[in-house]
Amino acid sequence: MGFLRASFYFFFLLYAIFSWGRTWTTKAGSKSDGELFEVLGDRIGLSIKGREYHFSLSRFIQSDQEYVRNWKKVTRCPICSKSLGTRTIDAGGVKYHTSCFRCMVCRSGFKGGDQFRRDSWKGMVHVKHFQSTGLCGTCSRIFVKRDANPKQFFADGRMSCITCLKDGVFEGAILKEVENRVWKTLTRIGISKPVGNLSIRLVDRGLLNQEALKINARGNLRGLTLTKYKIVRGGHNPGTTFDHRIYILYGLPYIECESVLAHEFAHVWLNERFIESSPPVVEGFCNLVSSAVLEKEKSKLASVLLENLQNNTSLAYGVGYRKMKANLAQKNWNQVLLEMKRKSKPPQLK
Repeated sequence: MGFLRASFYFFFLLYAIFSWGRTWTTKAGSKSDGELFEVLGDRIGLSIKGREYHFSLSRFIQSDQEYVRNWKKVTRCPICSKSLGTRTIDAGGVKYHTSCFRCMVCRSGFKGGDQFRRDSWKGMVHVKHFQSTGLCGTCSRIFVKRDANPKQFFADGRMSCITCLKDGVFEGAILKEVENRVWKTLTRIGISKPVGNLSIRLVDRGLLNQEALKINARGNLRGLTLTKYKIVRGGHNPGTTFDHRIYILYGLPYIECESVLAHEFAHVWLNERFIESSPPVVEGFCNLVSSAVLEKEKSKLASVLLENLQNNTSLAYGVGYRKMKANLAQKNWNQVLLEMKRKSKPPQLK
């Protein structure tokens, strides 16, 4: 009986160590159990209850910061984040555990001369087996098609990894939660809610592209804003009325839906002020507003989406965003919004 109690205690101890990692404490005193899996400059990645988050290292107390510094000194496998022992393999100057360095599809270890692809989520696959995998349209995570849930393959041709699918926005009630969360950030930076009528609709890619043709918009769209206005002079009710319709792809994970909705709300703000400019200025500004929402989120997905904005090669969405970001770094939101308002060109009635 005593042996059984001792064995159970030993098992529980191992479970606690490998399931929960360590307890992390912020300078504000809040605590979370999580496992450190990566360090990226001044940010750290923590796995908490099966979710991957990114936090600023300065957020934590000195003992946690010291733990991270010691953790970084150890050479680790980029797949499992554990320290490397003697059973390792070198590929392109990066060392892996031999047991970790294998294809997701055939489960065989990579050999010298093998070509492989690796995503940002530690997935690896032979190039020759890539057709047997899917690529998440949001986070670019590689997944094996034969192991996937059929719901990961949308009717409009999009694919989602299981993690993004679980966070997908498919219902109006969840969309309303996203909307409320986005406005908390937008009102803080000075983007006011619209005065006109606003409707938001979850749609598939086909309908989104169909509506986009009305304003000659094309590309890999996630959202779209269409605004109609009417100006009345004289009479009992003079003024300008607006009718805004926002279309959002259904099934986007919560955080990406926040990002897209923030971008579209920025278009609404511009439209109600008749602000006109070149695509790099308009789309760059809208992506800047989107980034303000992403920066409030702590998930690794938010970091990936921010990195995608930074690395976007499009003249309007990428170059325009980086110019807007550099402008904001030298000023503040009030000044940036004032600059945009100066571009207003209200229609002149004859």
